[in-house]
Order: sequence, then C-alpha cells, then structure tokens
Amino acid sequence: MPFLLSLIFLLLPLQLLADSKLKVVTSIHPIQLIADEIMSGTGNSDLLIQSDQSPHHFQLKPSQLKLATQSDLLIWVSNEFETGLNRLQNILPADTEKLELVHHLPQSHLIEDHHSIDGHIWLSPENVLLIAQSITLKLSILDPENKTLYANNLQNLSNKASRWKTLSQQQLTDSKPRYILDHQFLAYFEQSFGLKNIGSLRNSHDQGSSIKQISRLHQQLKQTPAKCLVVTSLPLSQQAQQIVNKFQLETVAINLLNERNSHQSVMDLLDNIVTKLSNCR
Repeated sequence: MPFLLSLIFLLLPLQLLADSKLKVVTSIHPIQLIADEIMSGTGNSDLLIQSDQSPHHFQLKPSQLKLATQSDLLIWVSNEFETGLNRLQNILPADTEKLELVHHLPQSHLIEDHHSIDGHIWLSPENVLLIAQSITLKLSILDPENKTLYANNLQNLSNKASRWKTLSQQQLTDSKPRYILDHQFLAYFEQSFGLKNIGSLRNSHDQGSSIKQISRLHQQLKQTPAKCLVVTSLPLSQQAQQIVNKFQLETVAINLLNERNSHQSVMDLLDNIVTKLSNCR
C-alpha cells in the first residue's frame, strides 16, 4: 500500500503537467491545420465546426459551446465568415484569449467580396504564413516556455511553403488551366498564382445565378472555351449541369473545408487545388 501511494504521488505532477497544456480551439479545419503546424511538439488544437456544418450558417451545439468556453485560445477567421460565432463573443470567459484573424492581416492581403471581406484567407500561401505568425505570437505569450519551439515550427512552415510555392507556380504556369467557377471562391489562390478564371455562375456562395450573369458566362465560354467547371460541393445545380452539358465541361470538386482525412498539413490542402486545376488544361 505505501508503495502504491508513493507511485500515485509520483505520477500526480505528471498528470497536472498534462492537464496544464494549452487548450486551443480553431473554428474550421484549414485554420486547425495551420495551428497544429505551430503547436507540433506540444499538442494539437480542437476543431469547433465539424465537416457536416457550414461555417456560414451553423448553430452552436451545447458540446461546441462547452469546447469553446473551456479553451485558453479561440481562433477563427471573422465574425462575418463564421457567423454562428457572433453569439459566442458575449459568452466566453474573460480569460479566454481570442484571435480573429482578419484583424491581424494587412489590408493589402485581404480581398473584398461585395462590401465584405472574403473569408477564404487561407487559400493564399502568403496569408498562411501571416496567419501562422499571428498564432505563433499568441501561443508564445500564453506559453512562454515553448516560445522557441513555436518559433522553430514557424520557420519550418515558412521554408516548406516557400519550396512548395516555387514548384506549384511552375506547375500552374506550364498547365495554363482553363476553368469556370460555381462562385468566386478562389480569389486568394488566383491572386497568389496570377491565375484568372473565365467566369462564374454567381459571385458569392449565397447569391443566386441571375439570367444576366448566366448569359454573360455563355458569351465568355464561346469566346474562351473552358475545360472544367470547378465547384465546392456536389451535386450540381440545374443551371450548372446545363452549362456542363452544353459546353462539354468536366466537373471538378474542390472541398475547401472538410476533407479532414486526406490533408495532413495546410500545404496538402493547397496542393490539392494545384493538382485539380492543373488537370483543367
């Protein structure tokens, strides 16, 4: 019995140390991938919005509310992108640190989408590093003992992103992809790589396709034939299917948020876009 008690007391500090690890919660999977790159060696972040929920329209479940309120650091894109987090701001404990990423990126690195900021900020490798820098700074303040580790992880990510950008730029330059979009969701990616889509069925995710816009897209496709229609989800709308049939387009689905099992890092997620667009030639 004395031996057992001694063992319990010996293990108790280790348990307290494990429990004292930072509890970081990220809103969506791409941001989680970036946070986990910086946290490598200390733990992983938790994901708030699961794959079956849209960040634009989700309602917080009790389990999500509990997860967020127990966090030391909550990271999200913006109140306009993850609209369900607006209510959460008034509920979080005073000691929960908050990182709303759009307020930590230079204005020159943000793209306006019909009088609001386009929230797909992680689709630019340059923004990935800026997001990673903001997360590194927050983590270093909250957990100064691991400050050097966070800085080293940031440098590793920077080196990896630089090599990847060089190779990906060459791949896209060689392939010259020809594509249209369901809606304008690749603006950051296109800006980073100097790409230009031929047109889109609609401007934003929540906007319907107008007769005028569809007519304009038909004219654009007659002048500049495309190879693919790129969408974020399936099945296609009736209008999209009609355009695919008329112009003999291939349908390419790029899931920006929730291909959780196939992406081990944020560069994997971006590389998936490079691969799919490169086939649209």
